[in-house]
Amino acid sequence: MSIIINAFIFLILAAVIPGITINSIWSALGAAIVYGILSFLVEPILKFITIPLNWLTFGIVHFLLSGLILYMTSGLVGGFSISSFWVALFASAILGLLQSAFASRRDL
Repeated sequence: MSIIINAFIFLILAAVIPGITINSIWSALGAAIVYGILSFLVEPILKFITIPLNWLTFGIVHFLLSGLILYMTSGLVGGFSISSFWVALFASAILGLLQSAFASRRDL
């Protein structure tokens, strides 16, 4: 279910944020799958490696890692592109907010 929600959120982000393009709904679905895999496999490793730096920066590194995972997703999925890391960082913040909003709705 979260893959479909993320695909929907990616479509919203592409419509709202200049610098994010999605060619089709299938590209959004593929991006959601790859994003889920990267979040599951790569993000915990990066978080572990950056624990001291994350502690020193009061969590800013975690925010940067989320943007990096999203930017990596755009590099791996055809039909889904993000123009720069800064756009990915901004989109990552909105992605987190929308995921939280959808998760709270799902719990009701």
